Amino acid sequence: MYRLVYVSTAKTDLSAEDIGRILDVSQSNNHERYITGFLAHNGRHFMQALEGAYEEVREIYDRILADDRHEGVVQILGEKIEQRAFPEWAMNYFRVDDRSHGAMVIQRDDPVDSLLPKDMPRELLHLFARFMRIEPLTV
Repeated sequence: MYRLVYVSTAKTDLSAEDIGRILDVSQSNNHERYITGFLAHNGRHFMQALEGAYEEVREIYDRILADDRHEGVVQILGEKIEQRAFPEWAMNYFRVDDRSHGAMVIQRDDPVDSLLPKDMPRELLHLFARFMRIEPLTV
């Protein structure tokens, strides 16, 4: 199995409905392919983890790279894994500080540890916790 984590910047015109459609398709496709993962959105940027068979994860990442709804996609982690960090999540989604988008919403000072899987690797927990506390830059 393989885990890939990337960050990207949402296009300025990406709407809540666009994000909803992305999640619906992702959850359905991931469930069929036994891909698990987690998507965090801090208002301007995304961080996503994908887990599953190497070929499946890389194929999804190639589609992500070609998706014009975001830009500046950068892979920050790619590793062989023995066990999943998100075994129950076809694609869970957290949105930071915005209660209008129908996601699990957290505040920047919330203890993220309690929201994520208990046995998730500590370095992955720190990575997502730090990301979710970043204030998005507006240009």
